[in-house]
Amino acid sequence: MLRLSNITGAAILIMATVVSACAPATTAPSPSASASGPKKGGTLILARAGEVTNLDPHKVPAFTSARVFELVYSYLMRLDENLAVQPDLAESMPTTSSDGKTVTVKIRSGVKFHNGDALTSADVKYTFDRIIDPKNAAVARSFFGDVDTISAPDATTVVFNMKTPNAALIAYMAHPNTGIVSKKIGEANADLSKKETAIGSGPFKLAEWVPDNYMRFEANKDYYVAGQPYLDGIRINVVPDETAITAALRTKAADMAIVVDAKVARTLRSESGVTLSAKPSLSYNLLFVNTKRPPFDNLKVRQAIAYAIDRKAIIDAVAFGEGEVTGPIAPGLANYALPTSQYPLYTRDVAKAKQLLTEANVGPVSFTMLTQTTEPAYAKDIAQLVQAQLAEIGVTMKIETLEFTQWVDRWLKADFDMAPGLNGGGPDPDFYVFRYFTDDGNLNFVTSYKNPISSDAIKQARATTDVAKRKDLYTTAQKELVNGVPFIWLYVGRDYNAMLPTTKGFIHLPTGSIIYLRQTWLDK
Repeated sequence: MLRLSNITGAAILIMATVVSACAPATTAPSPSASASGPKKGGTLILARAGEVTNLDPHKVPAFTSARVFELVYSYLMRLDENLAVQPDLAESMPTTSSDGKTVTVKIRSGVKFHNGDALTSADVKYTFDRIIDPKNAAVARSFFGDVDTISAPDATTVVFNMKTPNAALIAYMAHPNTGIVSKKIGEANADLSKKETAIGSGPFKLAEWVPDNYMRFEANKDYYVAGQPYLDGIRINVVPDETAITAALRTKAADMAIVVDAKVARTLRSESGVTLSAKPSLSYNLLFVNTKRPPFDNLKVRQAIAYAIDRKAIIDAVAFGEGEVTGPIAPGLANYALPTSQYPLYTRDVAKAKQLLTEANVGPVSFTMLTQTTEPAYAKDIAQLVQAQLAEIGVTMKIETLEFTQWVDRWLKADFDMAPGLNGGGPDPDFYVFRYFTDDGNLNFVTSYKNPISSDAIKQARATTDVAKRKDLYTTAQKELVNGVPFIWLYVGRDYNAMLPTTKGFIHLPTGSIIYLRQTWLDK
């Protein structure tokens, strides 16, 4: 058996390129940065816009829910401040056989769920079996589609038997939708979306939830990381919109805030007594295109729309210039992301767009963009800009705006023509493309896009650790996807968070994760 960290050169190069793109000018302070060390106690108040949709850690893609999962549940792996994959609930890095077909994870002994039950390999096996089972419609199912069977030969060992090797498998074990759930609770409750079933082994226990108001968490005194968490608890306050975050921090009604809107970030940057951290995000803004619905079932119509979009204007207006144009793989993964200059459709060309519409011969083009109120909060701004840009080529676009939970319901039914979105990313290219653009990807239904060339390239890239081969395959996939227009990729913005000087020890990851609240403390 070989340690995976010793054989996946691809992962090493990926991390290096992400780190160079996302490293901040100054690093976040560690708990040991204080001469007296971290202080124990206190309740941290975290402000954010947007409510949790539900609490099933495997079925909800929303960022608001994922942040809660990171507090309540534990994960086999985690990302460190350099976005390198590290063991978490696992006691060491997994090992993999020389043929890549067997991956073995040793988990910590003595770990307890919040109800006092012991966490064993049976719970880990149950969790991943639940994720893989198609009938559960788990968000992360495609990440583990290459897993054939999972076994638990003893209480601290889990073995993933692979159909084919998966170069991204270990990184996926750190994904927020892979929280380890209790087998006993899962078998007794078909629905894990309620507060009563939100019982993990993470650093905090969910004590109270008043929807659209606040969530209160208490420290897990039996957490497996010695001495952590330092806080007695966390309270997440839901603010009506992000503009309220500035007032919350200014009046010390919040110790920390999650910020998405660049307009709010710009205000906070000039606010005395508030520290704003901004990192190039691994997530990207895009437009989902339903290729099954007319007129978007016509490739020339989709390409015409793509030619009409002015990405730079969107970045300037929505992100105040804080962003980079992106393709299917975020620019932070510099070893794999193609320069967008290589995509002809990225050069705005109104005449070309009109010509393609004429060639499509579908008559006047009219459609509705299904727009959400949050995640991102600026979705309506993007929609209005696109509406004006498409009017220049004679396309009529209506805007329908829904509360986020309603928008998600429609999105999950693929009940839209086009929709703006903010898609999460990660340290491996597979994060960005497999679920949506392989023929058996679990989110392929969103756009219904089929392309055997890009699908096969993505699958082959997952199955090899040869960096050069992966790069060639992802080059093929990206060119095919941009030309096929199942998404209209827009830009990568900044991942922001803001805090008072009394909030110490938090590590800001450009994935939006708040997992490191477990080591955060209040200097009050």
